[in-house]
Amino acid sequence: MLEGSCDCGAVRYTVDGALDEVTECNCGICRRSGGLWAYYSPTKVTMTGPTDIYMRGDRMLEMHHCKTCRCLMWWAPVDKGYDRMGVNARMLPLGAWDETPVKKSDGASW
Repeated sequence: MLEGSCDCGAVRYTVDGALDEVTECNCGICRRSGGLWAYYSPTKVTMTGPTDIYMRGDRMLEMHHCKTCRCLMWWAPVDKGYDRMGVNARMLPLGAWDETPVKKSDGASW
């Protein structure tokens, strides 16, 4: 079980799963907000707290930010039939992903 929270604690997620790999993307939003993504089925993730949603470019992803401290918490697909979402591993407790393999994704070139 993984548990992450924003800086102020108002928004939280819980994942029924392990942290096997994380992805560091260099697209504009991920680079600027510190996104480090762990991917799961939305059926394995419980999300709580008030978020604002930002959608960029092709408007395929909802980027959820805490309304208070503005931390980027997770992304979810606009198409709810898509069985994948990303939680920001940087919201896990300090050191939780230190030994986890990091995959690089060139989102800036898409």
